[in-house]
Amino acid sequence: MKFHLLRILLVSLLLAGCTAGGLSQAFPGQSLTLSYDDFGPETMAAPFLGPRGAHTAIIAHYGFNNITPSGPEDVRYVNVLQSLNYLRQQVRSLPATAANEPLRQRLRSTYARLYPLQLRRYNNALNGSFLQPFGGMDRRLMLPALPPPEI
Repeated sequence: MKFHLLRILLVSLLLAGCTAGGLSQAFPGQSLTLSYDDFGPETMAAPFLGPRGAHTAIIAHYGFNNITPSGPEDVRYVNVLQSLNYLRQQVRSLPATAANEPLRQRLRSTYARLYPLQLRRYNNALNGSFLQPFGGMDRRLMLPALPPPEI
C-alpha cells in the first residue's frame, strides 16, 4: 500500500513538471544574476537584451533567451553560451582607443564571471559514463565549441 502511494506521489510530482517549461523550472541548473550595465551601455546591449527598464536584472542560465520584460520586476533571461559569444563580439568590435578601455574591461569582467558556468556545463557533459550510448571522445563532437577562457 505504501509503495503505491509513493508511486502515485512521484508520478504526480513529475507530471507537474511537464507543463510548458515546468521541468526546466523545477530543475533550473546554475544561473548568474547580472545587471544590464554588465553588457555595456544600452545602445550596445539593446539588440541582445531588449530595451532597458528601471531596474532590469539579467539572469544568465542554460535555457532559451527570454528578453521580454517579465512583469514589474523586469527580469531578462539569457543563455550563457550566447552571452559569451555576444561579449566576445562586442569586445572585438570596439575600437582600440583609451576611451573604450573601461568599457572593454567591464565586458571582459562579465565574460570572466560567465565563463565558469559554461566550463562546468561542458565538463559535466564530458564526464558521463562510457556506458552511455554517446560516450567517449564522440561527445566532444556533439557539444558546441567551448569559447576561449578570456577575451
